[in-house]
Amino acid sequence: MTKDSYFKFLNKLSESNRKYNLSNDERLLLDVVATETHADKVIYVKDLITLNQIASQATLHKALSSLVDKNLLELKITKEDGRLKEVHLTKLANKRYEELNKALENAIKK
Repeated sequence: MTKDSYFKFLNKLSESNRKYNLSNDERLLLDVVATETHADKVIYVKDLITLNQIASQATLHKALSSLVDKNLLELKITKEDGRLKEVHLTKLANKRYEELNKALENAIKK
């Protein structure tokens, strides 16, 4: 791996953030959902809204709504408790992570 592989990947990450028009808060929330999904865990809106290390509840709610509007996340009401909403990646969000994975693999190969 060349010493600038990481910087090549960071460049691709920045390009992806621009392509999907992601703010920093949106990117962080999306990464949390993707990480939990990758670990086969279910994450709920209430879990995301309480991530005060990222931003305030109001800012997180706005970012979450924006990600839904951008078709990167979808919310599903649980059957067990209609007050709970599960958060899921959409096909578009999965496509973004596949693109990033490919960019990382390419950066490492060169």
